Amino acid sequence: MIASGAVFTAFLTLSKLQSAHFDPGFLAFWRTAIALVITLPIIFQQGLGIMRIQQPGMVFLRSLFGTMGFILSFYAVSDAVGLPLSEFNAISFSRAMFITIIAALFLGETVGWHRWGATLAGFIGVLVMTQPQTGVSVGTLLALGAAVCMAGAIALVKSLSRLHRPMTLLIWANLLSSVLLLPLAIWKWPAVAPSWQDWSLIGLMGLCGAVGQYLYIRGMSIGDVSFLSPIDYLRLPMAALVDWLLFHLLPGPWTWVGTAIIIAATFYITYREHRLRARVVAPPL
Repeated sequence: MIASGAVFTAFLTLSKLQSAHFDPGFLAFWRTAIALVITLPIIFQQGLGIMRIQQPGMVFLRSLFGTMGFILSFYAVSDAVGLPLSEFNAISFSRAMFITIIAALFLGETVGWHRWGATLAGFIGVLVMTQPQTGVSVGTLLALGAAVCMAGAIALVKSLSRLHRPMTLLIWANLLSSVLLLPLAIWKWPAVAPSWQDWSLIGLMGLCGAVGQYLYIRGMSIGDVSFLSPIDYLRLPMAALVDWLLFHLLPGPWTWVGTAIIIAATFYITYREHRLRARVVAPPL
């Protein structure tokens, strides 16, 4: 999980640096296309059976949410919009709150007052962080939109994983996202052909995105979620360090206060659900 946070920070940093020369839509396509290429050996090894799905509509909807999340994320941290990486990461933590709402309204999950209370606290944290009374920036709106879309994708993965293998969902996510983003990439194709140095950095960016995703899934699959989830918040100080060293920016005090509220609410509900599951699994005395 620590390695995942570091690699994702490198991915966002490369995305922001490359966005000074290329449109974020062009970069978003290559992020998913490179990830798809990396998964091709798995398809060749295990055969086309790994791509068999039972809910194509839901799989497409999950990919649509993920694709929109990618696009909004790339534009939010782009050089033109200028949202600091640390603020983007802080806002992205709110997706846990959106997952609760989506699961309750659209997936029929039962949500108790503990989770609703944590969700309300999380939204208070978002309000503290974004300070809407002073005006919300375009970057903040894009980051919030990305958090909503990623929450939808994650919620659908939780539902789809009951009938599909994680690798199957990952392959289809990258395949469909590449198809959906291709028209945007063609439209935003740079007038001046990228140099081999540019392609190297774009390739490294895509590789970091794919490796970070794999490390996150791998970490969650072999460790205790209640212990590992808070480690994901290390992305904030990592991104703040990059902002300070490369872009000479630091988050304001309200960003830290709002982030602390979101992290506390998320950690509470994660720990509580872990305890509840432990009681159900524990054998009777």
